[in-house]
Amino acid sequence: MKMKISFKDFATYFFSLFFPNRCIFCDRLIDPFEDYCDECENTVHFISGEICQRCGMEKADCNCKSKRSIGYDAVAAPLYYDGDVKSCIRRYKFKDRRNMSKALAKLMYGTLKERFADIDFDYVTYIPMFPKKERARGFNQSRLLAREISELSGIPFGDNMLIKLYDTDNQHDCTGLERTGNLIGVFDFSGNYDVKDKTVLLIDDVKTSGATLKECGKMLYLNDANSVICLTAAIRNSKIESQK
Repeated sequence: MKMKISFKDFATYFFSLFFPNRCIFCDRLIDPFEDYCDECENTVHFISGEICQRCGMEKADCNCKSKRSIGYDAVAAPLYYDGDVKSCIRRYKFKDRRNMSKALAKLMYGTLKERFADIDFDYVTYIPMFPKKERARGFNQSRLLAREISELSGIPFGDNMLIKLYDTDNQHDCTGLERTGNLIGVFDFSGNYDVKDKTVLLIDDVKTSGATLKECGKMLYLNDANSVICLTAAIRNSKIESQK
């Protein structure tokens, strides 16, 4: 029996002749139809099992005592922000590897189906960037992820639902309470959507302290959203970092 090759598969293969496909984690050359290599599949720490929905970490790693977070109802991610995952996110954001958004979004969509299958979302939106910084980078990495997840899930895409009013220091350059103080009063709701009594899926690339998600979530709640659920590509695990 002859195997049918779709136009999409042919296009993927043809494109790979000129732009070889690489593992999103270790950056090695891989098959055109794969997102990551077999070695990384076995070594990268995928978040699995029961999680704490307040911090998104596996129960064994959680130390937040599962208190409800102000700013969102739950958060989850497919990966811990460590090792090759950290390198992956940095290449995506700072080396203009925006094509990686599809692979990361597929992992996030898998987590969405696993963790929040019983929730009916009205919108999927994202953490905004300050316009000047977005122009300098050429894209908003969280927007690309949200758009891909919208296409995968069928959840309506809430583009420009939130806005960033002021430029701030990068969150990864801040520590402790500085992360929260750095963002107070920085975000606002655009008014382009009616979120009253709606459930919103809020997307970001990485959750570190959760301060960014909380501040954006607050803006949605202030505009009468019923629930805010957060989904990121990766979550920082301070327990892992402290063991190094």
